[in-house]
Amino acid sequence: MAFFTHHFCRGLSSSAVRSAVIKHVTIIGGGQMGAGIAQVIGTSATSQETFDALFNFSKELGKTPVSCKDTPGFIVNRLLVPYIMEAIRLHERGHGSKEDIDIAMKLGAGYPMGPFELSDYVGLDTMKFIMDGWSAKDPDNLLFTPSELLNKLVAEGKYGKKTGEGFYKYK
Repeated sequence: MAFFTHHFCRGLSSSAVRSAVIKHVTIIGGGQMGAGIAQVIGTSATSQETFDALFNFSKELGKTPVSCKDTPGFIVNRLLVPYIMEAIRLHERGHGSKEDIDIAMKLGAGYPMGPFELSDYVGLDTMKFIMDGWSAKDPDNLLFTPSELLNKLVAEGKYGKKTGEGFYKYK
């Protein structure tokens, strides 16, 4: 059994990790996101016993495990990244400022951070890495359309909080 955190396989599927890294070993992806969630992903080679063991192990770590099928990004990033990218594209089209989009999602949807704040927190380089991988794998999927603004910021070394500037400036 192998266990990878989201830092390793954030934008990949568990099957891709297994085929690229380990041969003939049952692997299960456990993307640990946020403060209290563990995404437990079984591949076609994962036994139920192995899946159950990792599910229970996640509980022992104080995480709330959720089960999902093997898909790039698992549950959290598969929903979160296209949401953030659509916010960026909305801004690129001139339909709202970064600030207004962030405020709208915080107050209107009850999110703790707006999509631009969250992008800066995650890292624009990480967002681009995920999008590049998904776009290469499925170039016709409109959810994975690249962003000129995101590409420009990353090319300029503006990755968000970790570099002091991304969509916003940080001290």
